[in-house]
Amino acid sequence: MRKFLFRSIGLVAALALGLNAAIGAAVAPFARPVPAAAKTMLFRVRAPSGGATVYLLGSVHLLPEASTLPAVVDSAFAKAGVIAFETSLDSLQLRAPELLARAQFQNGATLRSSLSPAGAAKADSLLNTYGITLDRVNQFKPWFVYLVMTQLVLSKANFKAEYGVDMQLNARAKQANKPIVGLEAVDFQLGLFDSISPADQERMLIESDPPDSSVKQLRLIKDAWASGDAPKLDSLINSEASYSASSMATLVTNRNKSWIPKIEQMLKGKSDALVVVGAAHLVGKGGVVELLKAKGYSVEQM
Repeated sequence: MRKFLFRSIGLVAALALGLNAAIGAAVAPFARPVPAAAKTMLFRVRAPSGGATVYLLGSVHLLPEASTLPAVVDSAFAKAGVIAFETSLDSLQLRAPELLARAQFQNGATLRSSLSPAGAAKADSLLNTYGITLDRVNQFKPWFVYLVMTQLVLSKANFKAEYGVDMQLNARAKQANKPIVGLEAVDFQLGLFDSISPADQERMLIESDPPDSSVKQLRLIKDAWASGDAPKLDSLINSEASYSASSMATLVTNRNKSWIPKIEQMLKGKSDALVVVGAAHLVGKGGVVELLKAKGYSVEQM
């Protein structure tokens, strides 16, 4: 499976929470607590001149039922005066049906007509491994069909958005009456996949793996996250030669850069902050951690 899932919080989470009827119900979940680790995907950021502390948490947006967060995350949450996510999760969930409207072709276009002949043949064969025919999803754009496949894999692996890092902390923040902010507008997130070029959308779809391979990869990513293995996460999520430069910029690097001024404002604030974003955004040379280090900030993995 291609790892676009770990590059945008809301679209997959919104599908899982708001559009389950459209893409199939999940199978019965199982309990699997997150194991204790020497390191986690939590980073403490401080400015040389002092001031507020910003905790950066790399998230896996969906986890198995009964997954608990590491104690160090609980501590960072308790210290934080504000909690930031990629966008407003509540607003995104309410607007999830808009994804269905955006995902459908207009003016007579279809999935089959949008793909190259070779791509259509490969997509048809791949979809059959998911129990879907191309004609069944012919009205939808490639990115949405990819998300449908992703949701089927998550269901097969018993991963759910409501048990993911973001949803757990969002619920806790509301219960504790902590201010919640978004780094991006909901409209931006809703339009994110539509902004990917048709060629990259086709690649996203046809270069996906069959469901069993995708489940194995998903669990490898989850285990690397649980053990705080940032290099392995980078390798599993970001280091794919088949990604085009434009899709990487759209989904990852441009967004990382746009968040830096907002994080810097938090560092200048009076209260500490906890910033929760997809783990793919923190790791690697173009990740938020390295961008902040390059600007002279102290960043410590916890």
